[in-house]
Amino acid sequence: MPDTTSATQDFHWVMTVQTQDGRFNSREAVITAPVGFTASDAFKFVIDQFKADYGSVIVLFYALTPNEL
Repeated sequence: MPDTTSATQDFHWVMTVQTQDGRFNSREAVITAPVGFTASDAFKFVIDQFKADYGSVIVLFYALTPNEL
């Protein structure tokens, strides 16, 4: 059961991109998001990591889910 008293929540993300030279790259990690952090904020956070490494990329797959079972 999620902790509703916490000021943060963990989310697991997975992203696969294609770079300008045709290579594919996939990554996954957990984000500890503060209250008020939106799905759009999470996407920007993740895609900015790929852009920092590869420049312009095409997103082929993206998933963001609460990191709990």
